[in-house]
Amino acid sequence: MGVKSPTEISETFGNLFNSRDRDGLLALYATEGVLTIDGETSAQGGAAIGEMMAEMLDSPLKISTRCATCHINGDTALVRTDWILTDPEGKEFMTGSSAEVLGRQADGLWRFIIDDATFSSRLASS
Repeated sequence: MGVKSPTEISETFGNLFNSRDRDGLLALYATEGVLTIDGETSAQGGAAIGEMMAEMLDSPLKISTRCATCHINGDTALVRTDWILTDPEGKEFMTGSSAEVLGRQADGLWRFIIDDATFSSRLASS
């Protein structure tokens, strides 16, 4: 799995997350893709990314996603996704913005090369 256009990554990720489709989510990442949720710890490759996502996928939280920005240069794209996590009652649990680098793969589909889930929402360190 991947997406035909980088602008589709946000909605696709949200749909797969909400349906708890672990395999589908992992297929959105390039073979050596990297995920960080907190900006300090990162996971590379499907198995490690799956482990990092496990706690979130086991939670009852739902995510709402929106592609806020997308810049494409050849086979590389930079995307910012704005997201909101809500609890089972629909109450806002957490909001943020991610920074994502996508690459067009040999099959023509786009996948995450780097996914920093909270990049745009973390305070800058001094």
